[in-house]
This record gives sequence, C-alpha cells and structure tokens, in this order.
Amino acid sequence: MLTNFIAFFQQKLRILPKYSKGQSLFEILIAIILGVIFIGGSTILIGMSLRGYQSAKAQLQANSLMRQNAEVIIALTKENWHSIYDLTKDTKYKITPVGNTFAISEGEEVSTINGLPYKRYFKVFNVQRESIEPTRFWPGLINESGPVSDPNTQKITIYSEYGTNYQSSASISFYLTRSQNNHGFYQKDWTGGPNQAGPVSMALAPNGFDYAENIIYSADSPRLMMATTTIPEAVLISSILDSGISGGAGFNSFVIDGVWSPADYNVEVQFAFSNSSTGPWVFYGPTSTNDFYNNLHPGEIHGFPLTGAASPQNNRYLRYKLHFITQPGGTSPVVDRIRINWNP
Repeated sequence: MLTNFIAFFQQKLRILPKYSKGQSLFEILIAIILGVIFIGGSTILIGMSLRGYQSAKAQLQANSLMRQNAEVIIALTKENWHSIYDLTKDTKYKITPVGNTFAISEGEEVSTINGLPYKRYFKVFNVQRESIEPTRFWPGLINESGPVSDPNTQKITIYSEYGTNYQSSASISFYLTRSQNNHGFYQKDWTGGPNQAGPVSMALAPNGFDYAENIIYSADSPRLMMATTTIPEAVLISSILDSGISGGAGFNSFVIDGVWSPADYNVEVQFAFSNSSTGPWVFYGPTSTNDFYNNLHPGEIHGFPLTGAASPQNNRYLRYKLHFITQPGGTSPVVDRIRINWNP
C-alpha cells in the first residue's frame, strides 16, 4: 500500500519537472508520516490485544475457581446430603479447608491471584417441579415456577467477582440430587418373631418384627402367609428401621416380592416415619392415613411421595405395615421379601 501511495505522488510530481531534485525528499517525508501512522496503529492494536489477553486470562482464572468449588460441593454432598440441604437458601456461603477436609460457612472467600483481586461464594436454592406423582419412581420436570418442591434436589449457583472494584463477574449453576450413593434395606426373613421393636439398622437384614396378627412366621418357612383364611385379614408391623442419618434420609422406592393377585387375594402396605425412635408412629399410604399402597404387583417398583404429609423424606426412622386380604376360605397372599431404596 505504501508503494502505491508513493507512485501516486510520483505521477503528480511529473508535471512539475523543475522540482524533480526535491522529489526524493518529499517521498521520504511521506514515508515517515505513513510509518508513524502505521506504528501508532500497531501500538493501539497491540495494546488492545494485551487487554483482551488479560481479560481472557482473568476469566479463565475465575472459571477455574468456580470449578474447584463445584468439585468440593459435589464431594461434600455425596458424603452428607444435609451439608448442603440444611443451608439457608439464597445466602452467600464459602468453602474453607480444615485439615484434610473442607468446611462451609457464611460469607465470601477473598483472594488475590497474579495481582488481580478475586472473591467467590455460592448459594443454594430449592427446586420446583411441574408435578410429582406420589407412586411414580421419577418426578416431573424441573420448572422454577412449578407448584411442587422437590426435597431431594437442590440448585447450586457459584459466583466469582474479580478485577478492580470487582467490576467483572461470572457464575455457573448446576443441580444435585440424592440419587448418588444409593442404599438398600432388605428383609426376607421374619422367623425371629415379634416384640422386636428396634431400632434396627437399615444396613442390616433383620429377621424379626414388632407385631403380627394372623401371620405365619415359623422357622420352617421364612415366607409370610396368613395363618388362617377363615379370617380374611392379617397384619404385620415391622421393627423400627434406623437409617442412621441424623438430619433424615431420602427414601426413593420400595418393592415387595411374593405371590398374590390384586383382584382376588392381595397385599397392601403403609409406612410410618419419624425423626425420633419413639415416634409417634402414624401409618400412611401414598396420600393419607386412609389409604394403602394397593394394586401392587409382585416385584413392581413404587416410589415414595416427595412432598405432603405422606412423604417420609428427611426422616431418620421408618417402619412398614403389611396388610393381607383374601376372601373367607380363599387363598393366602405370600410375601417373600421387601426392599426399600434410600439415600443418606
């Protein structure tokens, strides 16, 4: 471009031959002027590039700080759900190392990295869903304005502010659920007999129960059956089952295996729950004390409700009541085992 510019002036200067001796000086002058312009423009571009680089570098550092927090939060939640769930919602919290682990406390973490000030913190929010069917294993879609609150899901937002007067900011959000670290309670033997109120650890497989009426539980057959069908009903109440989680566990689903036909001879179940080993023990079906989980089929998965009075969520202790029904003189239902899926 400089060559073309000089050629243009050379053509103009040809009409003034008496000045030809000064032409080279004029060309040098033009070249110097253009050089200053180009150098100045390059300096501006370099300055802009450096500022862009510094900004990108600061953004990358902010993202790295937020990712570090996310990894710690996920690990703490997996170990203890209540370390996150019990925090005050929409409040600033920070993470600090304590020995070989981490602690959560209110406030912001402030630091300086490569001469640039940073601060970071996170907030916890409840999660709303569009709907939750009480006997379905999976809840409805997440919807911030949904009508149902899901106690087994939390939203985490991590914030990073940085630069002079913290004029720049960034954030990331993600969801945590209690689906990790699943536990299973499993009972297939009741031959130990009644009057074993417990509590019994849910990590064990007990062989007793608290109370039974019109139920066979002899050592000859670990299966539960009605002692006589001339009385068309029977009931068994389990021992108190202890999850060991002081803030309360998350109860996902249950399965009952055995032999019955809902239309003719049936098995129904209710659950009671409490954060005290002494109760009170009020048994609920999927919606109230007046209904049972019924129309069950052997081996079929049924979810616990997440909300409402019938929800066992965030209770430490759980127990179940099995209800056997048949026609007078009919066939006895058979229960081989009950399994309860839960998260700490």
